[in-house]
Amino acid sequence: MCGRCIDVCPLEAITLSEEQGWETDRELCTACGTCVDACLNQALERVGKDTTVEELYREIAKDSPFYRRSKGGVTVGGGEPTMQHEFVTEFLKKCKQHYIHTVIETCGYVKWEHLERILQYVDLLYYDIKHMDPVVHKELTGVSNELILENARQASAMRPMIIRIPTVPGLTDSDDNISATARFAAELGENLQRIELLPYHKFGTQTYDRLGWKYELTDVEPPSDDHMKRLKDIVESCGVKAQIGG
Repeated sequence: MCGRCIDVCPLEAITLSEEQGWETDRELCTACGTCVDACLNQALERVGKDTTVEELYREIAKDSPFYRRSKGGVTVGGGEPTMQHEFVTEFLKKCKQHYIHTVIETCGYVKWEHLERILQYVDLLYYDIKHMDPVVHKELTGVSNELILENARQASAMRPMIIRIPTVPGLTDSDDNISATARFAAELGENLQRIELLPYHKFGTQTYDRLGWKYELTDVEPPSDDHMKRLKDIVESCGVKAQIGG
């Protein structure tokens, strides 16, 4: 325990005390990696790496025989992949040049011109819609849903779409929200394939603990099977095909 990480941290985010031991203040830390570079004992390490479009394509191309046999392909997810829209566009373009089926999952909060460019090289679009009420949506996510819904209208005219609703008890799973989302989806036309209702789970809690982050939904329990079945019935009553889970 040499303490070099404490000395080199530009934001003084790392501390050591008898009571708590080593701690990193995740509010301050920007993941700059200075502490990793300074660590002599490899107690700290970077997870993930920078890559080029060509390097990433070579990696996924190793499974191209499997894609052909299974009629599968490549799905770009996240995080939010449109935050790296230039890279994602070029990567998907590369995949399409080699006849690989492509899918992207997005929350849709992105400039339309960026999403439109990506969609040129996408065969199927997974589109998350969390809440139809713009005020509630902003309370939950920090942004309004106006851009998201407008992008959904335009994107559905270009590509087959599956809408996904994360059903979090007490937040997004009300009858009114599910019904409003289904009515919106019903107006998107033939390219709308279905709505997938994704039940809330607690799989991420351990990750939050390891990162030292506060998990805001500690007291929220996953929805029951009966509740999910009722939400599915609500969607289907609006004339939209529904599925529980992805």
